[in-house]
Amino acid sequence: MVGETGSGKSTFVKLLTRLADPSSGRVLLGGVPLTDVPLASLRRRVVMVPQDGFLFNTTVGENIRYSRPDVGDDEVRGALADLGLTGWVESLPHGLGTEAGPRGEALSAGERQLVALARAYLADPDLLVLDEATSAVDPATEQRLQRALETATRGRTAVSVAHRLSTAEAADRVLVFDAGRIVQQGTHEELAARPGRYADLYAAWQSATEGDASRT
Repeated sequence: MVGETGSGKSTFVKLLTRLADPSSGRVLLGGVPLTDVPLASLRRRVVMVPQDGFLFNTTVGENIRYSRPDVGDDEVRGALADLGLTGWVESLPHGLGTEAGPRGEALSAGERQLVALARAYLADPDLLVLDEATSAVDPATEQRLQRALETATRGRTAVSVAHRLSTAEAADRVLVFDAGRIVQQGTHEELAARPGRYADLYAAWQSATEGDASRT
């Protein structure tokens, strides 16, 4: 999902995860109206990683385990290994026992996102929703997060709000939002090849990316 700030992407995410209900129309998941799906089931099968993952005032391990309180440390470590995050968690002062602090303030923004992603991966959802999950992290953490995202999204449906259009380049389908509506949809190649909102956004993103590269 791409579009300028305020175009409706986050509202779509809220509707998709039933953090909000539409004032008209219906949201269908697998052909079933979301209002017919028990919330407990929906929360197990549809998991979102927001821009700034909320962490509780407990350890990193307990924060990851929050999505599945029944699992032990071995399964948590297995999930981290799958995501390529073993080295990162071992670099923390007390590994999984490191305290995250109130709202995760003892960790950096990027580290909070790594914990939030590991929590989502451990839940093993059918649908993973990523709301600009890499937008607030430093470049080094972003690379680690991107590699982990590749594993987390493999074999399942993933819906991603993209702030960098390189994400859209790799997507099976791109939805373009403008003023609260989906104005275009298709593959990156289809949309970039014809005049429209996506081609404009992509040209602007390429120009900004090339400008950043020339300054470095």
